[in-house]
Amino acid sequence: MKKLIFAAILAIFVSCNKDEPYTPPSDPKQSILGKWALIEQGNWPNMYSTTPIHYTEYFRDSTMGIYQYETKEYYISNARYWIDSLFYIKYEREDGYEIIQKYSYEFYDNKMRLDMLDVLAIFEIFIYQRKK
Repeated sequence: MKKLIFAAILAIFVSCNKDEPYTPPSDPKQSILGKWALIEQGNWPNMYSTTPIHYTEYFRDSTMGIYQYETKEYYISNARYWIDSLFYIKYEREDGYEIIQKYSYEFYDNKMRLDMLDVLAIFEIFIYQRKK
């Protein structure tokens, strides 16, 4: 009996590893919430590190806040986002036109990978780091 109790306690301690990798919530609508800064961009496998110039904060109501590091200004963007099997951002231009950009997405290790879809762009892949 003592061996069984010791084995159970040992199993609990072994499974409580502080270095376990981050696992994002299974619901992408929850995973996107918070502050994100661009750390890499490119075309896979040719990715380039970048120094963030701002972070984007995603809110539950589909709005986005942007903080510019250089000017220390924070503003709410007029763009809106939504997420289902893809990630969408709708930009509203001053002339009344709307542009909707589609991305495939992946959340992993406190990071978010966005792959731009249906657009010919210089960089198609963006890696963001979650900010605390």
